[in-house]
Order: sequence, then structure tokens, then C-alpha cells
Amino acid sequence: MEPNFQVLPPGQQPQPPPPKTSPQGIFGWLIAGAIAVGKFGLLLLKSLKTVGSMFLMIWIYSWAFGWPFAAGFVFLIFVHEMGHVIAAKWLGIPVSAPVFIPFMGAAIMMKQNPRDAWTEAWMAYGGPLAGCIGSWICWYAAIRFHTTWLMAVASASFVINLFNMIPVPPLDGGRICAAVSPWFWLIGLLLLGAAILYFHAISSIFIIIIVLIVAFPRMKQTLFSTPTEEMRRYYSTHISNRLIMALMYVGLIAALLLGYWDASQHLSYLWEDS
Repeated sequence: MEPNFQVLPPGQQPQPPPPKTSPQGIFGWLIAGAIAVGKFGLLLLKSLKTVGSMFLMIWIYSWAFGWPFAAGFVFLIFVHEMGHVIAAKWLGIPVSAPVFIPFMGAAIMMKQNPRDAWTEAWMAYGGPLAGCIGSWICWYAAIRFHTTWLMAVASASFVINLFNMIPVPPLDGGRICAAVSPWFWLIGLLLLGAAILYFHAISSIFIIIIVLIVAFPRMKQTLFSTPTEEMRRYYSTHISNRLIMALMYVGLIAALLLGYWDASQHLSYLWEDS
């Protein structure tokens, strides 16, 4: 869900709703019980959507990579998405439950737009940060228990999170760099071209094409159209915050690159010994 650049000026914040009156008597208890059952059913439906799509993705991936790798890989994608969910809750942005799409990854939907690019960047940063931590934990477990498939899961997770850090919307890197400067999106286009050369799988190229299709309207509106006052407010970030986000962005990329390099080295040694 892309931002529509609607920023409320000071003094025009929405008023809180009036307090609700509690129903009385047995009829009131019946209504309250029905509402509770409805909320529980809705929560269960959302959980089934997430868990069901996870198991479907594991089942499909297990045909090609085996179920241990498939389960570990999908779980780390779940960790990445929960990083976004936690960041959104912290920022007060309602989001949907994660939905897993085979060969595409997973996604959550924002139910309202972020206030500004700084808020959007923090929400985007939560995903790859959680994914990086999960990947390093998997890397440690692979070394601790001398498990090849765990190291392969860590390596793949490092790569996926690195791909998500490419500075092109709607990827996480594009949303993060929106708070630094949207002009970094042009560098992201070059990196996407390099990714096409690096990833030879048809599914990977298909994902890159989808990213480009989704990115084009926002890049055109933000970089090559006359900016509106709402757009200026949205991308107006203090220079200190720009520097902080830039350092966090580079630091996370460095941690992911180091993890991928080390995991690749261990995998080569493990495969030579096997």
C-alpha cells in the first residue's frame, strides 16, 4: 500500500470517539458474548490464513529442496514479516496478518498510510532487521550442531534480506531510503539490473519485473513530477534523521553481506567434506 501523501496539519487531528455505553442485564451479556465470539472467530480466521499459507509454501518448497530446508526458510520469512508487524504496532499503524505466496515471499498490508517518510522507513526497517537477526541465529545453530541444511537456510535468508534492501520501492530498501533521499531509487534500478544478472532463475527475474512495474508509478510521481505541498511534507526529514537512517541502512547491509559471505564459506567447506 503506497502512501497518498495526506498529512494532517497541526490543530486538525481527529477527535476521539465518544465513550461507549455498556449494555445492561442478560441481553447485554449476550451481546458482549456474541461480540467476543465474533472477534475470536475473526482472529482464528486471520491465523488460519497465515498458518495455512505458510504450510502450503513449505509443502511446495519441500518438493524441490526437502522439508527441513523448506520449513526453516519459510520460518525465517515469517520472522522477517513479524519484524514489520512489530514495527507497525510500535508506530501505531494497523496492518494485516502476513500472507505467504509461493515463489514470491510474503506480504502484509497497511490499513492506513504512514504519517511521513520517516515513519515509513522505520516500519520498513523492522523486517530486514528481524530477518538479519534470525539469519544469524540460524547461522550459529548450523555451526553449533554441524548441520548443512541449517547453514543453507541461513545463506538463503541472508540473500533474500539483501535483495529486500535494494533501494527501490516497494522493496524495504526503497522505503528506508525514502527518508534519506528518494533519488537513491535510481541507484536501486542499477542494482536491480545487477540482480537480474546474478539470479538466473526465472522466478527471480519474474519477481524483479513485478518490482519494477510497481516501482515505476511512485518513482515517476516523486522524482519527475511537480511536487505538491503534501509530498514536500511527506519527504521533509530533518538532516540528523536522514543521517541516522543512512547509517542504519548501511550497517544492516554490512551485517547481511558478512553473514552471507561467511555462510557461503562454511557451505563450501561442508560440501567438500561430504
